[in-house]
Amino acid sequence: MAENAPKCYDIVFLGGGPAGYQGAIRAAQLGGKVAVVEQEYLGGVCLNRGCIPTKALRASVEVLRLARKSRSFGINVENVSPNIPAMIARKNRVVELLRGGIEYLLDHNKIDLYQGAGRLLEPGVLEVNGEDELTKVYARKVVLATGSRTSRPGFLAGDLPAVLTTDDILEISTAPASLLVLGGGAVGVEMAVIMAELGSKVTLLEREDRILPREDAEAIVYLQSLLKHRKVKVLTGVQVERVEQVHGAQNVTITLAGGDTLSAEKLLQAAGRRVNAENIGLKNIGLPVDGKPLQVDEHMLTGVPGVYAAGDLAGKTWLAHGAFAEGITAAEHALGRPAAMDYRVVPRCVFSNPEFAAVGLSEEEAKAQFNVKSVTFPFKSLGMAQALSDWEGMVKLVIDSKTEQLLGGHIVGLHAGDLIAEIALAMQNKIGVKGIMKTIHAHPTLSEAILETAQGALGLAIHMDPVDKS
Repeated sequence: MAENAPKCYDIVFLGGGPAGYQGAIRAAQLGGKVAVVEQEYLGGVCLNRGCIPTKALRASVEVLRLARKSRSFGINVENVSPNIPAMIARKNRVVELLRGGIEYLLDHNKIDLYQGAGRLLEPGVLEVNGEDELTKVYARKVVLATGSRTSRPGFLAGDLPAVLTTDDILEISTAPASLLVLGGGAVGVEMAVIMAELGSKVTLLEREDRILPREDAEAIVYLQSLLKHRKVKVLTGVQVERVEQVHGAQNVTITLAGGDTLSAEKLLQAAGRRVNAENIGLKNIGLPVDGKPLQVDEHMLTGVPGVYAAGDLAGKTWLAHGAFAEGITAAEHALGRPAAMDYRVVPRCVFSNPEFAAVGLSEEEAKAQFNVKSVTFPFKSLGMAQALSDWEGMVKLVIDSKTEQLLGGHIVGLHAGDLIAEIALAMQNKIGVKGIMKTIHAHPTLSEAILETAQGALGLAIHMDPVDKS
């Protein structure tokens, strides 16, 4: 294999996913000489096998859902049915378009891209094993951003053709007649709703006592009840002991603790991820190779001078937008700017139907630390929600009763992922509920639900029952 002459950079990003490509662009904006090393596709899991493809598929399913309810809007649409291969083809076009966009941005920011497997030989020295060549790259600073992959639990050992990964489900040509989804986290909930709309009989299993178990209990209990309307059967508090598929059998069978069994045509494993820490040279620079995320400080620095970690490899948020911020923070600090991560306000979104979004503390978490009050407002009291015939939803604000500052926000309903930004902005800039209430919101819009909730926190909501002041 040919070996290229070495090059030297101010900063090199090992991994071209969310943390890597955004950090690289910021470093270039700051005048650094920058390179990205990527083994597979730019954009990482988020763009290629996660956030974007699932949302593209969901968009097709939302059109299908609206077409099916078109009669309620006074429109007759006949013979509505999904064309799953066409949906998958559209999803692939979206992914390819955005991947090409990242390539364009790297090129126009004069960022060198090395395609191949990279590993650290020592701090500041990387080796990139390309298809036909070996290249040594020198860097004053290195950001490790190699991401994560799905992990397979022990009970899924053996040859199980009916078991799908989250990658597999995005390439289906037909919807299975029945589907078991293991894992009630964001991915499991999103895929359960998508597959139910495509015609699968879906059962969603979660070992905790509710789906999305670390989120606000009131909001999630409400969301869970709405999933039943979407024909998703939810089983919580269940422990899977064994998964079997008899050779030649079409169905897969799972055995739960206690002996109960469930069978389906396919099973989707939608829980658990493992960081990509192997074969990147961690041992060569004295960092642990134990399958766990790397320890970093507020600047994203590891314990090795000049070596940073960001994204899933740092294990802080496991969210693409968290990785964006971490990659940018690492780039800025590496190039001498005062930069540190603040994890106090990181939105969390689940693009199910209806959507769920949250930021900050749940009511349970807040009560353990503060004197709090919480207020909810139903979408059904919102003019725009009624006009759109999509009124299932709620906004909940968790507030410090002494300071009237927001501690958390939780939204179930149409465009929750977009609406949560207002609450996040208010929290980040310490705009309390009075500040939200004094801000005129356009009418009719879904954002008025946040206004009404803030008004309700002060006993001044317009479209809610009056507060009893007797």
